[in-house]
Amino acid sequence: MASTTAPLAPSASSGAPVARCYVTPYKGVDILVIDLSHTTPEEAIPIMKDAGELIASYPAHSVRVLTDARGAVYSKESFSALKALTIHNTPHIKASAVIGADGLRVFAMKAVAVITQRHIKPFQTREQALDWLISAD
Repeated sequence: MASTTAPLAPSASSGAPVARCYVTPYKGVDILVIDLSHTTPEEAIPIMKDAGELIASYPAHSVRVLTDARGAVYSKESFSALKALTIHNTPHIKASAVIGADGLRVFAMKAVAVITQRHIKPFQTREQALDWLISAD
């Protein structure tokens, strides 16, 4: 994957929009990050659309994805968008990890994994998820 890095959060003074879907290197391996942290359903849906377009631009079985779901709020519409994103991009995915999956987010993650027949592994920390992603074959 070509590397395009972006910050996880805006600087306090910038006020500039933050890229919520981007590629960043981790220990020499490119990881595609989908940052849904602390989003409302209305905010998450366009992020998932951007993620889908970016992921679809890569070859089959080449993308390692880290989804940050910490504090995200889901609705029926955003869950449908998440399911559609996962189904559409499954052919491009090499490995998927999620951080922040707790409560209803665990249910949503497991439901999407079953529907797509994809292994999506939950982790407590970003570092654990990234270490697993770079070791996934």
